[in-house]
Amino acid sequence: MRLGFPRALMYYEYYPFWAGFFYKLGIELVTSPSTNREIMEMGLKKAADETCLPVKILVGHLMALRDVEGIFLPRLVSMEENTYLCPKILGLPESVLYAIPEQEIYTLDVNWREGKREVLKSLLAFRTRIGRTKSQIREGFAEAQRWQKAYRRMRNAGWSFEESMECFETLAEPLKLKDLGFSRERSHRQKTADFEDGWLLDQGDITDSLEKKPRIALVGHSYLTYESYANMNLVQRLREKAQVLVVENVEATPIELQQSHLQKKIFWSHAKKIYGAGSYYVEDPEIDGLIYLSCFGCGTDSMTNDLLARRARQNQKPYLVLTLDEHTGEAGLVTRIEAFLDMLERRDDYESNLSSYGEHMDRHSSFT
Repeated sequence: MRLGFPRALMYYEYYPFWAGFFYKLGIELVTSPSTNREIMEMGLKKAADETCLPVKILVGHLMALRDVEGIFLPRLVSMEENTYLCPKILGLPESVLYAIPEQEIYTLDVNWREGKREVLKSLLAFRTRIGRTKSQIREGFAEAQRWQKAYRRMRNAGWSFEESMECFETLAEPLKLKDLGFSRERSHRQKTADFEDGWLLDQGDITDSLEKKPRIALVGHSYLTYESYANMNLVQRLREKAQVLVVENVEATPIELQQSHLQKKIFWSHAKKIYGAGSYYVEDPEIDGLIYLSCFGCGTDSMTNDLLARRARQNQKPYLVLTLDEHTGEAGLVTRIEAFLDMLERRDDYESNLSSYGEHMDRHSSFT
């Protein structure tokens, strides 16, 4: 049995979970191709105008899935306690069914807010659609959790997103966590985990870390940060001139600690991670600047961006907001990035005289 899985939205965080689940059940999970011009244009033509760019990309990927018996598109309600996912994600798959009327959709509700038992209950109810027994579903569920934990350990150990996903997408053999050496040399890419002053660098060769480069934290939704076609290869552009850290490099404990500073905790799952990781980076003196990658029309970003911008001003941390939609031009994006990096360089040369928020115009000025 071959089920299609769109390379969009929740793929960027929870694909290992479903890859492990279906692998254990003997079902091949086929991902759509990487986003390209054709997929983007199909999504823009079919998707509703009021939806955000990631949902439009999802529609394009759904239409690109062919030669499969059906498409697996779960409704992810909550992935942890006391949180919910974005309303547009909660509305899937019904909100995109019109784009693929000829395809059979396999879906189920996943709500970790109600606890592990309820998630297993939902999976057991799903067994009739795929012709599996209760014992097989339980084994698949256990394997799925092991694969997801392996993915998180890989990211925390310095593996890049591309390397981690390549490992799971092969689906060549079961992952054996006890035999999986995260510090081993990865000869296929000739990369190693970059540890410098306690920081995990999500970037290229370790030789790059020896150069004097600014440290930049890139925060935003994973399905936008790693969507290289939509963000015009932003991560790679930054890696060429800076050491880049992302949300996934911050563990759960610091994120929860940052939440405690708020009068009321953020209950949107992605917004919680973005704010927690962003605040953590804002307070760290080793981080030279913060870039918030946002999507036009994102409701949760409008709140999180404002909260982080205030924290950045309080800590005098350079802060740049990049907002993407289908009309964003590459030239404008590159210009803003270069200007931001130039500002960081000047600020480093005249650190005590050049403010990131215009308190001093230049090193000779004394007025505000």
